[in-house]
Amino acid sequence: MKKKKLIWVGSALAFVGAALFVDALILEKYFFDVRTFRIGKNNSERSIKIVLITDLHFKDRLLPHYKRLARKLNQLQLDLLLITGDTIDSTGKLEPVIGFFKLLNQQMRKVAIPGNNDYKASTSIDDLEKALEKCGCDFLRNESKAYIIEGERIMVTGLDDMIEGESSFRDAVKEIGSEENHILLLHSPLQQEKIKAEISSINKERDNSNKLNIRYIFAGHTHGGQVRLPGYVPVLPGQSGNYVNGWYNSSAPYLYVSKGFGTSTIPFRFFARSEVTVFHYFL
Repeated sequence: MKKKKLIWVGSALAFVGAALFVDALILEKYFFDVRTFRIGKNNSERSIKIVLITDLHFKDRLLPHYKRLARKLNQLQLDLLLITGDTIDSTGKLEPVIGFFKLLNQQMRKVAIPGNNDYKASTSIDDLEKALEKCGCDFLRNESKAYIIEGERIMVTGLDDMIEGESSFRDAVKEIGSEENHILLLHSPLQQEKIKAEISSINKERDNSNKLNIRYIFAGHTHGGQVRLPGYVPVLPGQSGNYVNGWYNSSAPYLYVSKGFGTSTIPFRFFARSEVTVFHYFL
């Protein structure tokens, strides 16, 4: 009887271990979360749909879960797609990047910024920029660009990576004044601490009609910990600070950190399911 019980316990543990392995290796990457938030004006009924993805980490092949992601993005009928860095993995190639963007609706407005792995890849950052722009995706490095959506002006500022690049917030906003709808894209969330101080410094130099009015900051880099336990994150990438995923800051600019989509270093996710974030931005 005791032997049978031990066999049963061993079998149960083996089953649980196998289930957890399948979840970490496949399910948390393929069956990604679609998280939805309402942002913008509380009393408005007019909205646009902005989608955030990050840390795609394309390697050498266009795997099935990326094709599923492309189908979902097309289904969402979004107005603006934002990508906050690490489009390509440090070991990645351009072919799957190009293949993925060709699957997207070509009318879709797309904006990307660099991440640290984009710089580490054997493909140069300039080649990545050229490939993305050929696919209809703007690549912002210390730049700002306005998009007119539903008759409203949406200003997007994208910064270069703070780890491997040469980030300059002042350069990015030197010709930008007070915007009604201003979004800032960062790769590493820790960078927001320096940026908030710079916003304050710049605004002290400007008159009231020209002060920066950044409402939201979107970032990635952390992968939500990628492999974690409930309530505990063993490891975060450098320059993550104490930011893991979700909303931060009690006042504008509000920071949202996405868990991202791809994987880095190891091909697993555990208690950090891949994420696509949908913002219903009320104007």
